[in-house]
Amino acid sequence: MGIPEGSFAVAALIVFAFPGFVYGAVRRWARGERAGDRDTALSIARGAIFSVVLTSVYLVLAGGALFSGLTAGPKEETLALADARTVGGVVLVLYILVPLVIALLLHRKDIHWRETDADGRRRLRWPRSIHGYEGTPTAWDHAVLRNVHSLVKIRRADGIWVGGWYSGGSFASTYPEPPSLYLDRQFAMTEDGNFTGEVTGTGVYLRIADDDVVMWTRKYSAAA
Repeated sequence: MGIPEGSFAVAALIVFAFPGFVYGAVRRWARGERAGDRDTALSIARGAIFSVVLTSVYLVLAGGALFSGLTAGPKEETLALADARTVGGVVLVLYILVPLVIALLLHRKDIHWRETDADGRRRLRWPRSIHGYEGTPTAWDHAVLRNVHSLVKIRRADGIWVGGWYSGGSFASTYPEPPSLYLDRQFAMTEDGNFTGEVTGTGVYLRIADDDVVMWTRKYSAAA
């Protein structure tokens, strides 16, 4: 999908996309990702339906006043701002805040309000998902981000051990790419998975397969 060009296309994007995007983002944050969320076409269709229904309700309640801040532009199929403040208020309140509130209300069973200290005197209440979902997509992503400057050893499916020092010169591919690992400093290993010493001037690249076992050891000195 290309970038909208022209005032009419931008207005259509706001009307048909903003509410659905806001609602979908809050729903996914509150209850976590579901199978249908990975279907892009289905997600777009759900968002468009929500946006159209919401705009229809606005039109029933407010009529033409909903677009009172807009006027016909000098060219065909263009719009111009008659009142920028009114348009900004409509977009902010009706197309961002209202979908946000609707999503919070409909998914209130998945949310709890946690008190947070502010300047040591007041306590603010912020919504949190009760499920504790995080933005990190896979356990592999979590591991490679958490275990920088660690020894890592991999037992391959055929029983061979490979390992080394996962340091600043190393690199790991993460979601959405398949797991792979480059170790800047390779170590020789015994048949039972113990390190015997660094192989000077070498590095090793590995594609991590489903049958591989990866182990990290953070308590290690780089000078060892």
